[in-house]
Amino acid sequence: MNKGTILFHRDFQFHNGQSGEELIIVLNTPKDKEPYLCCKTTSKQKFNIDREGCHSQQNIYVINPNFDWFKLKPWVQFHELYEFERDKFLQAHFKGILDVKGKLKENTIRSIVNCIKRSDDVSKYHLSLLR
Repeated sequence: MNKGTILFHRDFQFHNGQSGEELIIVLNTPKDKEPYLCCKTTSKQKFNIDREGCHSQQNIYVINPNFDWFKLKPWVQFHELYEFERDKFLQAHFKGILDVKGKLKENTIRSIVNCIKRSDDVSKYHLSLLR
């Protein structure tokens, strides 16, 4: 799985301790023992933002529907980023917990990563994983 892969996670562990189903986007292609870095998406409008593109102050990137894989307009959320160890990530994929649903166009994932880099809320460590 590489940067831009869209995954459906059947048992996603949220930062608040709950778990559930979630569409996530892989933000990096890890090297060596680096983790996968992912963000989640939602089809529910956030912060009254409707315009496509980068909204780094709100930690949101909006993709128009039917442009890439998404049939509904997704709000890509990066106020929380999620790390997954490579081995556990791949095991979850082979166990059927993670399904590959699609891949973003190169320009789209590049725009999302550049938007994340403009956010004041992303750690230096996470930025280093996005190189």
